[in-house]
Amino acid sequence: MDAGWYTARGGKSEEALALFRRAAEFGGESGRDAEVGIVEQLYALRREREAEAAQQSLWTELDGQPGGLADLRIFDDMAELLCDVGQYRPALEWCQAGLARAAKAGDDMQVQDYRRGLLITRGFLRDELGIEHDEEDLAVRAETDASLTAFREMVRETLGDAVQRRQLGVPDDVEAFDGIVLRWVREDFTAIRSRWPESTASYGDSYDTYAARIQREARGYAEAGAARVRMVSGNLADYEAYARREGRDPAERSTRREYGEWRAITHPDQVLLWPPDRNTACWCDSGRKYKKCCGAPARN
Repeated sequence: MDAGWYTARGGKSEEALALFRRAAEFGGESGRDAEVGIVEQLYALRREREAEAAQQSLWTELDGQPGGLADLRIFDDMAELLCDVGQYRPALEWCQAGLARAAKAGDDMQVQDYRRGLLITRGFLRDELGIEHDEEDLAVRAETDASLTAFREMVRETLGDAVQRRQLGVPDDVEAFDGIVLRWVREDFTAIRSRWPESTASYGDSYDTYAARIQREARGYAEAGAARVRMVSGNLADYEAYARREGRDPAERSTRREYGEWRAITHPDQVLLWPPDRNTACWCDSGRKYKKCCGAPARN
């Protein structure tokens, strides 16, 4: 799978297709991910009929499965892939089927995240296809708009303060500013939630939920007019050492903010300009391509 995505990022679709077909032979959860890769490469090679046959085969396979989070991810991925290649009608069918699965999968937080993402994608597709929105579409759009508006206001309030602007290195007479987003590396997430249980309120119960929050924060800076958005990777040991050295309380939000700014300057190798290229590895350490992970339309 890794070799397939790496090869696809290099534009070698025929070679990537062969690798995904080999991976698909192993079956299981990763085998279905490989089948998504097969469909994508067939579209990249303009072999539409084969792509349609491959997605029908995947649909049939999923139809015989009891469902679960792994399957919801596949429905989400297929809807996103088909959006990318302009296949809006089949993308809508994958969305609807995914939403039907999500309705039967319970109230798990990750299930609800996938459901919300599929609803956002469905709204986009209905716009493109000229289909009237239902109440669910309108509700999720209003929720998304309200969330973005609230974040914009928070950013404006923060940047309107002269002290905060100086801390960001922005001269008083200059409008441009950098957005700096601190994100904890995946391997430290569980330890951080254990150390500061109150962080769960904003970080969520899983790294996927946390990554979605970080993605919204980065997008919020971009929407608020940041000249560039710098995403900084931080780890727990380094952060605690910083707090001790500076005599700061590590539980304080302001300490985390200043740590992010300090790390952006002192560890440029840990800084990523956001958003990354769609075909590069995702910033969240998932191992997947950005466009198939945090950059997927369903998550944005």
